[in-house]
Amino acid sequence: MIVLAQDIAREMGHQQIKPEHLLVALREGEGIASEAMAQSGVDGTALRAKVAARFESSPSAKKLNKVPFSPQAKKAMEQSLRAALRLGHNYIGTEHLFLGAQREAEERGEDLDELLGVSAADVHERVLQLLAGGRSAASMRSPALRSAMSAAARQAAGAEMTTGHLLAAMVADTDSQAAKALAALGVGAEAVTKTLMQVPLAGTSDATPSAQSIAITVGQTTALISDPDVAAALRQLNADQLREIIRKALGPVGPDQAAG
Repeated sequence: MIVLAQDIAREMGHQQIKPEHLLVALREGEGIASEAMAQSGVDGTALRAKVAARFESSPSAKKLNKVPFSPQAKKAMEQSLRAALRLGHNYIGTEHLFLGAQREAEERGEDLDELLGVSAADVHERVLQLLAGGRSAASMRSPALRSAMSAAARQAAGAEMTTGHLLAAMVADTDSQAAKALAALGVGAEAVTKTLMQVPLAGTSDATPSAQSIAITVGQTTALISDPDVAAALRQLNADQLREIIRKALGPVGPDQAAG
């Protein structure tokens, strides 16, 4: 899938692989993400056209042997690994790549609905349904909660989303169960927002723990992972499990890439 995204970026004459190229690859490739996107009505041709027009095209970029990842695409890959680990999976599949790209977009405050032409939240739900073997995931997350989570991600504006963002988003929807419960207690959205501003993040369970890095060496290259969640999860894996995750994340390697 990574190779397909690289080919797509090269065909479009783009200098870097962006998360958008990953989304095109996920739609045009095979796997759970492609199926979920198709079920949700994502038009692959329209998606490709939007991505092609989004970035400047350069003739020289079409001749690149290896198209580099943009910082955003690297972040999407990191989020894909986190999604896999949180789901208890010892591999990275197309489903995790979509969830990672979606999460990366949310952290930047970007709404993928316009790009996909459908609700990204719907694609997300269908991914979960397919992972669960067709079991409905809608009952696990109400429409109000999905809306609140999207609003909370926008409020975070690229920073880490916290329970404070989620609470503020929930009470902002005055028809939500949470807002009605708080209103019955005499607590309104304005009071919640004001109080949240007075509560420092430091010292709460929302605060990011001190980074505990873990180094992964592949050949002559060493990558230092300082994300505490990822580092903690990686420590639970044995060498074979970690090797399998990396192999599936990188995908098939062509002759020119192997030389690099």
